Amino acid sequence: MSLPSLTLTPKGAARLRKGHPWIYRSDVAAPPAARGGDFVSVRLPDGRSGGVCTFSDQGQLAARLTPLSVDASDFEAAFLSLVDLAVARRAGRPAACRLVNGDADGLPGLIVDRYGPALSVQCLTQATDRRRAALVARLRSLTGARVVVARDDVKVRAFEGLPLEKSVFVADAEGAIDPADVLVEMHGLRLRYDLLSGQKTGGFLDQTDNRVAAAAFLHGEALDCFSYDGGFSLHLAAAGCRVTAVDSSGPALARLAQRAADNGLDITLAEENVFDLLRAYERDGRRFDAIVLDPPAFAKSRDAVEAGRRAYKEINLRGLKLLRPGGRLVTCSCSAHMDRAGFETMLAEAAADARRFVRVVERRSAAPDHPTLVTAPETDYLKVLFAEAH
Repeated sequence: MSLPSLTLTPKGAARLRKGHPWIYRSDVAAPPAARGGDFVSVRLPDGRSGGVCTFSDQGQLAARLTPLSVDASDFEAAFLSLVDLAVARRAGRPAACRLVNGDADGLPGLIVDRYGPALSVQCLTQATDRRRAALVARLRSLTGARVVVARDDVKVRAFEGLPLEKSVFVADAEGAIDPADVLVEMHGLRLRYDLLSGQKTGGFLDQTDNRVAAAAFLHGEALDCFSYDGGFSLHLAAAGCRVTAVDSSGPALARLAQRAADNGLDITLAEENVFDLLRAYERDGRRFDAIVLDPPAFAKSRDAVEAGRRAYKEINLRGLKLLRPGGRLVTCSCSAHMDRAGFETMLAEAAADARRFVRVVERRSAAPDHPTLVTAPETDYLKVLFAEAH
């Protein structure tokens, strides 16, 4: 089966040779005779093949590479087979985990998270949006999911000319599973997720393994900053820590309170601005044995890196000052535009300003069901440091 061809400029060919999976419209010398969402073959300026992509007729990104062979007899079937491989790679993962992680699974524009008996799906490109029904059918056959929620309320869809919306794509035939209140049991905890209104696809699953590790690393009186609905707080409290959870969102803390009650855990809640509260705690002489800093992305673009760096340094500086001697810190950045070296340099400067001797014990990333591409450094977005301060 032949595909329409997209020919690259010399600049585009040089970018492709570096292995990045995205082809920008400015890198296209001759566009394909194709409609948005089609599979297209990529041609280098000398006529050689550059692989198979999904094509978009909207926005700056014209095409995204897939690992499909140009000699495939049925590209639709081959694309669906990548779903099988992605799900198989998650064997042994917890009941809530990521099943498909877009480009890193060879399925650009497709994000699929499992929450026990339910799936939350994001189709972010014209190619995945067009194949949603087939993709969901394949996913259900592999997982037995009884509920599928379409979380297509992500801004990136607008660049593809797609509407922002969310819906229940497949409902539970028996009506027993409410997509706004899905119960998942894992790591000894009962966790409820709202797949319609929760952040991302319903929760932050990239930190799953880090929360378990943090519960083993931290002890005593713990402060969980930017707690959201308690991913870290619940694990720490279950491990015996005395936890104060801080977040500026009342609804998030209400959900945390319900989760704590479901598990018989006692967690102190503080609906406060973290920056202001850390300053107040420092002024009042409060001290903690353990602190978790898991803020939202402070550097959401390249232009925001310096301002984001200042924000990261501020909370880490304040946090280090609040730790008792021998206290332990878990500090995170989910900003793709702040690399690992920059994040560690920031922590070093905060440690120097706080006059604390800080030892990094472990460097961690997103859970293994959130793989990254070595040729696309920005996919390695989550940086987590476990440290001790003296």
